[in-house]
Amino acid sequence: MTGIGNLISKRAAARTTSHFTTGPTDGAPEGFKAHPKPLPLHWGMPNDGFFPIDSIDINLVDFPFEKSYQLTNNSLENLSLSGSNQGAQTVTPPLEPTKSVKTIRIERRTSDPDLIDIATGLQYANVEGLGPLLKFTRDFITRTHKPGYENWETIITNGAGDGLNKAADALLDPEDVILIEEFTFTPFLQNVSNAGGIAVPVKLSIKNGSQGLDLEYLTDLLENWETIHPGKNKPKALYTIATGQNPTGLTQTVEFRKKVYDLAEKYDFAIIEDDPYGYLALPPYQPPSATIKLDEFLTVDEYLKDHLIPSYLEIDTKGRVIRIETFSKLFAPGLRLGFIVAHKDVIAAVSNYSAIVTRTSSGTSQLIVNNVIQQKFGGVDGWLQWILKMRATYSHRRDVLLKTIFDSEAYAKKYIDVIDPKAGMFVALIVNFPEGTDFLTKLKLLVWKFAAYGVGVVPGINMAVDKKFSAEHANFFRLTYAPANSDEELIEGGKRLTDAINDFFEKGLEF
Repeated sequence: MTGIGNLISKRAAARTTSHFTTGPTDGAPEGFKAHPKPLPLHWGMPNDGFFPIDSIDINLVDFPFEKSYQLTNNSLENLSLSGSNQGAQTVTPPLEPTKSVKTIRIERRTSDPDLIDIATGLQYANVEGLGPLLKFTRDFITRTHKPGYENWETIITNGAGDGLNKAADALLDPEDVILIEEFTFTPFLQNVSNAGGIAVPVKLSIKNGSQGLDLEYLTDLLENWETIHPGKNKPKALYTIATGQNPTGLTQTVEFRKKVYDLAEKYDFAIIEDDPYGYLALPPYQPPSATIKLDEFLTVDEYLKDHLIPSYLEIDTKGRVIRIETFSKLFAPGLRLGFIVAHKDVIAAVSNYSAIVTRTSSGTSQLIVNNVIQQKFGGVDGWLQWILKMRATYSHRRDVLLKTIFDSEAYAKKYIDVIDPKAGMFVALIVNFPEGTDFLTKLKLLVWKFAAYGVGVVPGINMAVDKKFSAEHANFFRLTYAPANSDEELIEGGKRLTDAINDFFEKGLEF
């Protein structure tokens, strides 16, 4: 097989699906002619007339946190992120591609091919996903991260977690090795284990300006695999969160990705690119003002050309990249909706697996996401404009949190440092312990200090593939500016965090 076909797991390649309602497809008797309008007396599908829902009205906002902002002079010139809703007004942001739509209705039936109606969305459907949403995902990827080859397809999933599980199943046989960034989204390790794979950590460089993955370490690991890991199969895949890495916030440049892809070509492994945060590409930190001007957004073309970090898909010419997408961070996590972009052979393997484990993704989730994108935003470019609004809000929140840290005594005394993320929703807070400190013990004690001060963080070591492997460079915490209700909460959280660290150091690294 060409492309990625030789990397598909034996289990996935051997899997086939069929349905008991499917009639014969070959051996038709001479003279047979199919009836043009057959009547369904075989499918166990209730007619949509049995559905108790006739229509769904969805009330929408024009920008994130619309009811929490202060708007003055009926414009967006002064958009306060104070968390107060006094004086809030409904206005039309400059970036709206069409008139401001506050409510959309999903009807029982529609003749619009871009929409999903009740009759379709609440019915059984193909495992690949409903047609209009599938078309949107392909149009969206063509606009944002078009692969460097032709035989690619998409398939709808039940969120990124489901996509990762299906990617692992498609590639990994028992004892197959997958390389994983040493600090990562650790639930994926369960997907690897479930497929019988073996996770091997790859060192990260955790400092400002780094690419995340340590390329020198990775190159040496691949060149000397049999010496470093005798008896283990050569790597079948690399799992990477290349943009806004979780938990470090680091981002790989295009030039760096090309070097990693060259290694994938040379050593014949696939790349699973998990990208839940990549569309939230952020400008460099700057001290935040009290307001944010939504009319100073980039245009979609500017964003795509100069700000959105290219995907591994765009440099992939052989179909060895599997990209995991999700609507969780841009729409809503609870809808459990995402999609995979990959070579058609991979999508076929994923489709066969989906037919066994999940069948199609929730029709309700699909019709909500698809119809909001089409009726509210007007399609791909309107959805990208919504993403730009989220980008501006996340950028402001990042700046608010970082300024609080930069203004703290702990930062001034060089007890801590932070990595300014180029994308996503995470900041790595590095703790500068004195040389020779048993910092894993001290980090655990520091977590108790944070709890006493009333602030939650994630120790980096909690997200290690192999805690022993990463013990010597896990002196950081993962912070996020995503869940806070307001600037005030971010500022207070940052103050509690840095006050706790300052107190901890002033007490000689004791509680």
